[in-house]
Parts: sequence; structure tokens; C-alpha cells
Amino acid sequence: MTDSTRTSPVTLHDVAREAGVSLATASRSLNGSTRNVKAANRERVLEAAQRLGYSANASAQAVARGTSTTVALLVGDISDPYFSSIAAGVVGAAEDNHLIVTMAETRRDPEREVELVRTLRGQRPRAIILAASRRAADPHAEALHREPHHL
Repeated sequence: MTDSTRTSPVTLHDVAREAGVSLATASRSLNGSTRNVKAANRERVLEAAQRLGYSANASAQAVARGTSTTVALLVGDISDPYFSSIAAGVVGAAEDNHLIVTMAETRRDPEREVELVRTLRGQRPRAIILAASRRAADPHAEALHREPHHL
């Protein structure tokens, strides 16, 4: 089924069809499900996925699981050694736990912090880490404190 003119990504449906198995069997085979899949079927699915160049849709998996393998890190200023050392620590801890870090710079703008946290929630990160300075009487503090409750 290899088609060099294909413009869309290979889907799980394509892998299942190529392997001659159900969509559920293909999904269980590729996602390491604890439900039993016959070894021969699992092998056919893995071979089909390899042959077709399949890669899982991380967004779809995040929606299905309610979370992702991503940690979101928001820093005030990436060029500031203080924030870059925090980023290095977060990246190291994430790697130890087989997670990926997505990072954004807030430019020390409290309104931007709220916008970024709100946007990142939609990506279903495992955690959102906000490394920023707080000012007393920040008018955005209440909105920022409400955001994690929507995770």
C-alpha cells in the first residue's frame, strides 16, 4: 500500500487495513495495551506500521487519555540565566520520566501568562510549570490561579 503520492499522514485505520486486523487490534498492538493480542497479529501490525511509516497521533492520544506525555514550561525570559537553569532542570527531570517539554516565553507579562496557560490546557499537558516573578497586587493573579482548576 505504499503510495509515494500520498499527502496525508498514515492513520491507524491504514495500518489495520494493511495488517488485515481490526482497528482495536491495531490500536492495542501499537499502544502496548494490557489486553491480549495474538502474537501473530501484533507482529503483522508492527510490520505494517513500519512499512507505512506510521506515527501515532499524539493529539488524539492525549484526548483519549485525558493527558499527554508533555510538560508545559512557561518562563519569563529564556535569555535570563535564572530561567534557563530552571528550564535545564525541568528538561532533565522530564527526560528521566520519558516526558517531552514544551516551552514558551511569557516576556514577564502577566496577561500573556494567563493566555498561554489557557491555550496550553487545550493540549492536555501532564503538568504546566510557570516560572515567573509575581508582583504584589497583580491584576491577573486571580485569573491565573483559576486556570489550573480547569485541567
